[in-house]
Amino acid sequence: MIQEKSMLNGLKWLFWGWLMVVLILNVVPLGNETNRGLSGNKIFQFRLDYVVHSLTFLVFAWIWVLGKIKNVSWFESYEVLKFGGIVFVSALVIELLQIFLPYRTFNPMDMMANLVGAILTLLFIFISHRKH
Repeated sequence: MIQEKSMLNGLKWLFWGWLMVVLILNVVPLGNETNRGLSGNKIFQFRLDYVVHSLTFLVFAWIWVLGKIKNVSWFESYEVLKFGGIVFVSALVIELLQIFLPYRTFNPMDMMANLVGAILTLLFIFISHRKH
C-alpha cells in the first residue's frame, strides 16, 4: 500500500518535473550550435526544431496515459480540464517568456509547434477519458 502510494506520487512528480524541464529548456540560453543543428535539419519536410517543440509537449500525453494505467488521479476535481489546461497554457506561456529574455528569441513558429504538441496531447486525453 505504501509502495503503491509512493509510485502514484512519483507519477504526479513526473508531470510537474517534465513541465519544469520544458520550462528550463526554453528559458536557459542554448549555444548557437544547438539552435543551428536543430533548425538546419529536416524530418519529412519539417524543421527538426519544430518537431522537437511538438514532441516536448506530446510527452504529456504519454505521462497522462501512464498515469491512467496506474490509476493516478491527477487532480481531485476537473482532472481532464486542469491537466489539459496546464499543458495548453504552458505551450503558449513558455514561448512567450522568451519575449522578455534578452538572450532568447521569441519565434511564433516555435509557439505553433508547441501548440501542435499540446493539441495532440489534448486529443489523447479526451480520447482516453472517453474510453474509461
